Amino acid sequence: MNCFVGETERDLAAAVAAWSAGLGARISAAEKAGAIPREVIAELGPLGVLRMSVPEADGGLGASAVAFALVLEELAAAWASLAVGVAVNSGIVIGTIVRNGTVEQRRRWLPQLTDGSGLGAFALSEPTSGSDAASLRAAARRDGDGWVLDGRKQFITNARYAPVAIVFARVGAPDPRKASAGITAFLVPLAAPGVSVGPAERKLGLRASDTSALILDGARVGADAVLGEVGKGFALAMAGLDGGRINIAAQSIGIAKAALRRARSYAKERRQFGRPIADFEGVRFPLAALEAQVDAARLLMLRAAWLRDRGRPFTREAAMAKLYASEMAQRATHAAVQTLGGNGYMREYDVERYARDGRATTIYEGTSEIQRLVIARSLLAA
Repeated sequence: MNCFVGETERDLAAAVAAWSAGLGARISAAEKAGAIPREVIAELGPLGVLRMSVPEADGGLGASAVAFALVLEELAAAWASLAVGVAVNSGIVIGTIVRNGTVEQRRRWLPQLTDGSGLGAFALSEPTSGSDAASLRAAARRDGDGWVLDGRKQFITNARYAPVAIVFARVGAPDPRKASAGITAFLVPLAAPGVSVGPAERKLGLRASDTSALILDGARVGADAVLGEVGKGFALAMAGLDGGRINIAAQSIGIAKAALRRARSYAKERRQFGRPIADFEGVRFPLAALEAQVDAARLLMLRAAWLRDRGRPFTREAAMAKLYASEMAQRATHAAVQTLGGNGYMREYDVERYARDGRATTIYEGTSEIQRLVIARSLLAA
């Protein structure tokens, strides 16, 4: 029994798992091409995945954080590149707009982020500011009734699919007494004058997930582009990342679960020394230990999501879930490759892809080192 998960959550996750099972050969072709096919994104619209975190009053499902995490787990178990795009769109971007957007902003952008026509982007990182997000250099200045933005954002997921990006830029000069001073969130249409997308990054894993630079060269947006309040964007960004960490934990669990499932199947079929290799303790014991770790990671993830659903503080719990689950995924995918031996290193077997995809989970939405910092701050604050 799982005390965090109800029948509705289980049904949603099962429906997505059934749909994901039909992706089949499209995955390898898309990974080779380096892009998620537009028709796959379009299918997510009618499926309801993209509007899970939208309140019913805004035309969404109003699903819980627990339900969304379980759906991301199933997506990642099938195709991590797709799960990343959905997590950014429906977790961070939509969640931030729902919490901070005006009625008009929600009316304008939520339909475009939920109908399957595109996936939203969250543009915080820059070439010189990753973990130290408050040191960003992108600048915004008032120009008549609107704003002009300049800067370069780096490692932006969904940039090529996005109708809109939440862009963080500083209004006014930096304040040495407060690094985050002036940081403001803007809803920037990718079709706005002065906005362009740089070349796609060539990555170790998650190859079908778009990761590109977003270039702002005198980008012009209206006065209504400000999301939240001027100068209050940094807290808005951090709140988005807190929720995002739950979703990265869910992706890590999905990757690990799928890799271990394939390793178990292979271990029962592969014979050496006259019997299945699953009979040998050197194979079966690591797989058994990691199954326990997958379940432990899931409980950490569900606890953080459960707290979020109830409006209770969850920053530390999200960091714990993300830290443990992402590092567990490294151990799980390593064990899966080892179980398959030479075959595990070959592209014909999925565990090779899971090992590459899982590596990113310890990096994005805050590295493992940043998660330890967040946890330590919470535990040891004066």
